[in-house]
Amino acid sequence: MSLRRNGHACAIALAIACSLATPLVSAQSPAANRPAERPFLGGFLQESRILYPLTIGKWVARDEHLYEQAEAGASVRYQHGDLRDRWIDVYFYPAGIVPDERVREMAKGTVDGIRALPGNAGLPTGELEASRIEIGSDKDRRPSTMYSAGFMLARDGKRYASAMTLLAKDLYYLKGRYSGEEATHTPEGLHAELKDFTVRLVRESRLYSTGECWMPPPIVQVAVPDPKAPGALLDIGKEGTAQAVGFADRVKAVDAASTQAKLTQFMAYRASGRWIDGCHPPEDMTPDVPEGMRELRFEYRVPPERSDGTTPRLRSPRSGVG
Repeated sequence: MSLRRNGHACAIALAIACSLATPLVSAQSPAANRPAERPFLGGFLQESRILYPLTIGKWVARDEHLYEQAEAGASVRYQHGDLRDRWIDVYFYPAGIVPDERVREMAKGTVDGIRALPGNAGLPTGELEASRIEIGSDKDRRPSTMYSAGFMLARDGKRYASAMTLLAKDLYYLKGRYSGEEATHTPEGLHAELKDFTVRLVRESRLYSTGECWMPPPIVQVAVPDPKAPGALLDIGKEGTAQAVGFADRVKAVDAASTQAKLTQFMAYRASGRWIDGCHPPEDMTPDVPEGMRELRFEYRVPPERSDGTTPRLRSPRSGVG
């Protein structure tokens, strides 16, 4: 797939991506205990796979583009049927672990940045709206907040109705933009349509990443693991005898290579609160791509030693942050 984008859209995408430079760290993240100088891209995140649907209702993915700057991610353009003047641009770019208030700040910054562009001063801008939605698979649904707004903008002497959506999912930001000429569209109409589209996109897309975000506890082989030891979270046994005992920082097992040890490792990882949604083991980085889906691949290299990370990495030395 190819992509045609005007300089206006690319400039906004890069400006938004580069505004991610303020470090934030989740207290539950394994990365929180590592030195701050460890890189975000190429360290905390080393590879990502994004599977997105080629069709959403009458919307069809026509163009796709991976930006040269790694932190800017990729964009996909959806066209409404055969109507060449109706399209939605979707942006995927790495976020790390971000609290809800940071997502709101990003959304507000996007709207404020559009309002500040030449010719947009004084045009109507709707209030930023927060919508609670459920994301994830049917078996693992979790709440998220989508921020959105409708507004007017001016470009090349014309006025356009426009809308924006933004939310974070599985270590990435997902942003939608939709614009149409004032004569045939209203900000309110585009806003409602884009929200519905984004909810479907988010629920149908699948995001997998790996790197230093994946830090399950190590497995230590011992003669007799004690399921009643201080700090024990769970144990798996056979014939009334514990074969593996999981702790927040380790797994003790009779056989370190056994199925019981691997299962205990996974279960202890989740039970200890160290699990990060969207982060997977390296062996999960070759997901099957179902019919009707397309895969985006990102491989993030560690910045050169002593590099300030401006290109192709962010200037801020983030670690598991957004």
